[in-house]
Amino acid sequence: MEKTTTPLGENEARLLARLRADRRRAVRPPLRDERERDLLNHWRLLRADPHGPLWARTLENGLTDTGSVPRAETGTLFGDCPEARGRLLGVLRGCAVAEAFVRRDTETPRTTTILSVVDEMVRARAEFRRHGEADPVEAALRGQRCPLHPHGATHSECTDSSARRDEATGGEPPAAPRSSPGGEADPVTLFTLGRLEEGARPGTPEEPVNTAESAGAVPVAAVAAALWAENPSSALLLGERMAALTHGGLRGHRPAGIAALVLFGLLRGGDPRSRAVEAVELAGHERVCPEVAEAVRLSGFRPEGSRPTRRNLEAAADCRTGAGVLAVALRAVISCPGDLAGALRVAVDHGGDTLVSALLCGQLFGAHHGPDRLHEVTGRVPRLDPLIERVTAEAVREFGVASDEDPQREDSPPTAPTSGESAESDNEPTGQYRISEVWQGRFTHCVLGCAVGEALGGAVAGDSWQEITDRYGPSGLLEYVPAGHPSGRIGSETQILLFTLEGMVRAGVARRGTEVDLPTGYVQHAYQRWLHTQHLSWPRAAGGFLSVAPEPDGWLVGLRGLFQTRTPGRTMMRTLIAFAKGQREMGAPETPETDSDGGTALLRAVPAALWNADQAETFRVAAELAGLTHGHPDARLGTASLAVVVSRLLREVPLSESVAEALAMVERQEEGERVRSTLATAVDLAEEGPVPPERVTGTFGTGFTAVGALGIGVYSALCARGDFDLGIRTAVNHSGDSAVCGAVAGGLLAASTPDAVEERWTRELELRETVERMATDAALEFGPAPPETPEWFERYPAS
Repeated sequence: MEKTTTPLGENEARLLARLRADRRRAVRPPLRDERERDLLNHWRLLRADPHGPLWARTLENGLTDTGSVPRAETGTLFGDCPEARGRLLGVLRGCAVAEAFVRRDTETPRTTTILSVVDEMVRARAEFRRHGEADPVEAALRGQRCPLHPHGATHSECTDSSARRDEATGGEPPAAPRSSPGGEADPVTLFTLGRLEEGARPGTPEEPVNTAESAGAVPVAAVAAALWAENPSSALLLGERMAALTHGGLRGHRPAGIAALVLFGLLRGGDPRSRAVEAVELAGHERVCPEVAEAVRLSGFRPEGSRPTRRNLEAAADCRTGAGVLAVALRAVISCPGDLAGALRVAVDHGGDTLVSALLCGQLFGAHHGPDRLHEVTGRVPRLDPLIERVTAEAVREFGVASDEDPQREDSPPTAPTSGESAESDNEPTGQYRISEVWQGRFTHCVLGCAVGEALGGAVAGDSWQEITDRYGPSGLLEYVPAGHPSGRIGSETQILLFTLEGMVRAGVARRGTEVDLPTGYVQHAYQRWLHTQHLSWPRAAGGFLSVAPEPDGWLVGLRGLFQTRTPGRTMMRTLIAFAKGQREMGAPETPETDSDGGTALLRAVPAALWNADQAETFRVAAELAGLTHGHPDARLGTASLAVVVSRLLREVPLSESVAEALAMVERQEEGERVRSTLATAVDLAEEGPVPPERVTGTFGTGFTAVGALGIGVYSALCARGDFDLGIRTAVNHSGDSAVCGAVAGGLLAASTPDAVEERWTRELELRETVERMATDAALEFGPAPPETPEWFERYPAS
């Protein structure tokens, strides 16, 4: 059918132009009127709510579409169908809502099993990308095994119970329950998995594991198969094979193929009845159980608004079998369009397996309507909602277009290296990536290490070595000291680091829904919020951002503990104030707004390491962030080199090798000679071990320049050889900028090990909870499962 287009209204055209322009420039002109501002604010609320309506996802796709056509080899469910993400969320949450409806509480063990299976499908997909082969059926089996312990049964208990049942039943699983409104795990599945633990082989349609025809496997296999399948035929076959793992009877596993076919279609649009008709026709007479075919046929004759009664349902199907339960669920959903409560009441109005019929009903309804209609039955399922959102987000990323375009993304589950392949691959992924959970801890440690290093060195920053020894003894400063204020007080470098992290997180949130090449605009906005904390009103500090943020937003700017002036660098203050007044544009390497070579920009290397897995991109992003306020090549390239070091440390590359990689990167830069020479000198000097402070400053200078602070920080970290205390003490005990040098060394040493910074350093650290929370949030946003809750999007607006 030929597509038709409706001309945009004036305000719609403005919104489209504004959203597209947001991807290309950081400072946006004022919105033209209040209606446009209201429209944009309402749109942001819709985008922030993962449970929002499906039409919002379609509109979002249209607004962000650049007119490109997906390549055939990368077109996938979540790439081709903009509503599919919402529909999948509807499927999974529909399970939870339906199960809670039947159980009359928030315990949802069957839904947990389904989520576990979907999670294993994501892992199998990652394995397929890495090695070109994976078994989705085996993944479905692993996912069902995972929830055994949460259901209160150990593997040994399962095998013990299976042995006892073998004696009583001749090796067959228990009969299907007449009604199951409150059971835990499916008894047939639990029994069969116990047998598998004893060494029995999983079932197949050709070699059934038993003769069970009960319904427990249908909703599990249907979701997994619909997600994995590339076409309707594979959905049918996969659904049958996954269900046959535990249910050998034809009416136990064949309905799973039909259910998978229907879900496969609904995830791509359409209504339940049309998708059911298509599924029955595609499967053919020999594969469709009569009860299912009859349910679909009857749905075409029943008058609108007429719902089947208990007698109708039980007369048409044996509601204890998988086929009968699927027939009930289809009739319930088709007869109650848009009414989940009504559909669920029909789905449980029989004497068979009411729990599974409700689960299937919730899946089908959620796939059709998405998550926004599910609240009409009950509120959120608090214990499971975050897990549902996380699993959905991971599935969308793994099965989406980005998975094929980025075949070795960093959040892939770890696999053993093949013969001749080192664990650290030379083929780093390019483009957007997500750091693994292992590296999330190292990143948080790194940020804390920066804060600790600055807090230690801040007390003596600018003092001469003679003054330090006169005050603290011949060994210099060894511990926090009050120095006119509470010990462990953070400085302006840590304040700016926190706001840089916040800007990066908000850029990451924005990148989920639109193209964001660089985070610089979001970080610039964050710096204007930091400027506001330095006792400037928001209208005076905001600059061009006032039009999109009449008030400073996000959580960090609301912390009164950050409204403290800690002698920030003059370049930083001058540049941000000039930007706020409209006297300067946002700085960039091509058009530097200052020629400052100060060391204040160096700590931007830490957040920059999160943005991209490719080292060249990490280098570029860090240089751009430094260039916002420091335009000198030494500041930009020094920050970029440090970012490469941090990025490699997060991947557990030793510090010396990480520095060597940074050296190789900066050698290719035309203006990188001073940075290259400084790093090389730091490596050479560190081989001698700790040297007198006079020699440190004689070699690198006082550390008030970017290359000087970089040299002292890297030298101190290298010569300490993993000793955090020694490293930061070396970095702060000299005549110069002890605060920045201590921060650089502290961050490098903390990132070099999986161990946390010792409590004696963090116990007295000012705003420790804030530092940890901001670092943890940044690691979460760029981690394997970024939060999808409304609270998260309120904390970190995409602006």
